[in-house]
Amino acid sequence: MTSVRPPLFDAYHYRRTCGSDHQRSGVPRYEIYYVHEGAGEHLALEQAVQLAPGDLILMDGTTQHSMRANARASLVHTMMAFSPSHLRRLEGQVSGIDLLLPFEVLGQYHIRLAGGAKAECEETLARIERFRAGSDWVQFNRLVMAFFDLLVMAYAECEPAMKASNYTVTDKERNVRKVIAYLENAYEEDVTLDQMQRELHISKQYMSKIFRERIGMTIFDYLYRRRIHQAKQLFYSQQAHTVTDICFQVGFKNVSHFSRMFKTQVGMTPERYRRHLMQQTAARGR
Repeated sequence: MTSVRPPLFDAYHYRRTCGSDHQRSGVPRYEIYYVHEGAGEHLALEQAVQLAPGDLILMDGTTQHSMRANARASLVHTMMAFSPSHLRRLEGQVSGIDLLLPFEVLGQYHIRLAGGAKAECEETLARIERFRAGSDWVQFNRLVMAFFDLLVMAYAECEPAMKASNYTVTDKERNVRKVIAYLENAYEEDVTLDQMQRELHISKQYMSKIFRERIGMTIFDYLYRRRIHQAKQLFYSQQAHTVTDICFQVGFKNVSHFSRMFKTQVGMTPERYRRHLMQQTAARGR
């Protein structure tokens, strides 16, 4: 077991005040939002939902969306984003239900909590915030348990809607998810559209079209984002490894290409990012 505790979330903030516009774009991750205070609206697929305290929003990362406060009110909210493939590796402790099913079946879903459900959700979010700051494995496992508790609560709230849809998705959505699942499993390897067409039994032209429409980026843009995301995880957990080691582990064949893509997406070179993480780890150990 690595001595460095891995991050659970790709992005996270707790009780942040949202101003006039809080823009997010479709990215390869699942997102949860909760409104603590204030009023505003959430826009996705040209539909606006009015927000109020107790609102819980699930997003599957395939839709561009934004959140904004009303002109005369602030909007205090919590947000957490996570990789579905990362969660799958931790999910063995949950029995009988698929915690990610609400994201996969409903795509995006708005829940208005009240009374005991609202209080329980806020208490769980407070526990997540408390354990997230810990640096040891005990705190990490308590964080995972608190997060799973939140996902189980969300599952219970979404279950009637999932039953109404017979737990099914459209053919287009199913094909997009097949592409995502393929990339999640094969991002470390050479990936070509011809190979994907053969294995998924979807024409590469149609595959590229529906993926771009639904996700908002090309298949290879997604692939590179996935590789860079994994590289960041490996730099965190394998700090003795070199940039070249990580480059090849995540599927790049050329270090220059890896460095260029990494800097474009992260804002700094992989070597600088690696040194930054090592300095943070050393500072925590003092």
